[in-house]
Order: sequence, then structure tokens, then C-alpha cells
Amino acid sequence: MIKIVALDGYTLNPGDLSWNEIGVLGALEVFNRSTLAQGLERAQDAKVLIVNKFIIDRDFLSKCKDLQLICISATGYNNVDLSACRERNIDVCNVANYSTTGVAQHTFAMLLHWMNQITQHSNLVKKGYWSICPDFSFTASPIHELAGKKFGILGYGDIGKRVAQIAMAFGMEVLVCRKSEQAIEPSSIKKVDFDTLIAESDIISLHASLNEQTKEIINTQSLSKMKPSAILINTSRGGLINENDLAACLAEEGIAAALLDVLCEEPAPLHHPFYALSNCKITPHIAWSSVQSRTRLMHSISKNISAFLEGNPQNLVN
Repeated sequence: MIKIVALDGYTLNPGDLSWNEIGVLGALEVFNRSTLAQGLERAQDAKVLIVNKFIIDRDFLSKCKDLQLICISATGYNNVDLSACRERNIDVCNVANYSTTGVAQHTFAMLLHWMNQITQHSNLVKKGYWSICPDFSFTASPIHELAGKKFGILGYGDIGKRVAQIAMAFGMEVLVCRKSEQAIEPSSIKKVDFDTLIAESDIISLHASLNEQTKEIINTQSLSKMKPSAILINTSRGGLINENDLAACLAEEGIAAALLDVLCEEPAPLHHPFYALSNCKITPHIAWSSVQSRTRLMHSISKNISAFLEGNPQNLVN
């Protein structure tokens, strides 16, 4: 029976899912977290490793003599040295599209929370403001509707497409900037260049991959072209944003708000400049992590391992 080791399994399964579907495929050992030294020790004799953010570089691989497959419990795979894996004939597979529904939902959860100022009004009610109000209703800050606004999407993969569908259901005009020359459907969606996207959109949602072309694409220059009333949402990759530039922009109220689920450094450092900004709302990289998304992810990892054991590896990234 092959040895299967999960080196950082906690984010995938903090205890509310079962590992049994993978456990029947071999001798499974699951560790919530692993330091480098622990990872090296735990990976000994393993033929299959399951990792999320654990870094597997050339030196690590040189000490894993029996390793044949690395299953990434995510879509991104920048934590694994693919070149070194190819040299060692180690297959690497990922899982795509498992969190499309959850990420799209979180995008609008953050947006609706901001538009209706839910936390502010709830806090005031609990402090007694409603109880002493002379009227049946009060608003502490303006509430705006989404209908009629321009919703800009950078990147148009599966998540971008789902977000566009929801935006249109709210009655918004959708603008899309994408690298591909492929036509965008439905025809009611307007394809634009990046400058048009950031200049015309009332809401800009980032769903692009992080690469040399998109790294820090949101910076002082691009922020200066946005409407002062614009809202920026990022549920993709923190590196798409120059955080110092965005913090300065928000402090000067250059745009209305930033709603972020990802940062450049995760976990986020203490005393991050965003923390002091009332117009910046942050969640701890949870858009991907609904129970249903993680269930799909667990099942897909099982299928990836099964396919490998049957001699037909799938979802290879190397």
C-alpha cells in the first residue's frame, strides 16, 4: 500500500470533512501544518504528497527518494518547483474550478455588505440608537442600489463569468477586460481595454491570474484614473495590487472603498496599513473555503490520486 501524506491539511479540512475517500487509496497520514524540517521527516517514504501552500523546492525534492506524485489542494501551483519535478519524473496535479460558486458569492457578499453598510447599522441598533429614534427607520450613511451601475471585471475565466452573471441579475452593465481575443458572451457584456475598464467602472472586481503582466496592475497610476466613487474588490491574488499605493489612495479618499479577501503577504502582518482605514474591508482569504467548495476539492484530489494509480494521471501542471 502506498504512503500518502498531507503536509498542510488544516485549511482544506479543519475537521468538518472526512479524509476517508483519500484514505482508502493508501496509507494516509494527515498533518494540519508542517515546518520545513517536519515536512522533510514526514515525507520520507511517501509516494504521494498533498500540499496547499507548503513550499516544495529542488532541495526538498532531492530528499524525497520515493515521491512520485504531488497533489496540490488548490488551483495555483507557484509553491512547487515544476522544473525540478520534471527532472525527477514527479507528476504534479492541481484542482481547478472547485470554488467558482463560492468565490463569486463572496465577491457579492462583500459588495452588498458595503453598499448597505450592514455592520455600521447593526452596531448602532445594538447600541440603542434605534430604540431612541423618533422615527420607525434611520440611516447612518447613504445606501445605494447596484442596478444601473457599471461593473468592471478584470479577467474572464470561470469565476469572472459567474460574477458577470450575478452582476447582470442585479441589473448592472458589465464591462470585461481580458487577455484572450475570444469573443465574450452574452453580447450584452462589453469588452474593453484596461484603461476604459478602470475609468468607466463604478465597481471593479479582480479575477485575473497573477503574472508578470498583471503584477501590481492596480497602482498609483491606475488608481488615479478611477472614479472617486469607485469600489475595488479583490478575491483573486494579493499581488495584483500595490498595497502601499492603494493605502495612500484610500487614505486620501481617491476611491470610495477597497474590499479585499487576499493580500500580498498571508497571513497578514500585524499593523498592516490597511487596518487603520475605515474604507478598506478585509476577510482572511476565505472566498474559496465554503464547505461545498472544500468538499469538491477533497473529491477532486481523490480522483487525481486514483487516476495516477491507474496509470492515467490527470490535471497535470507539469
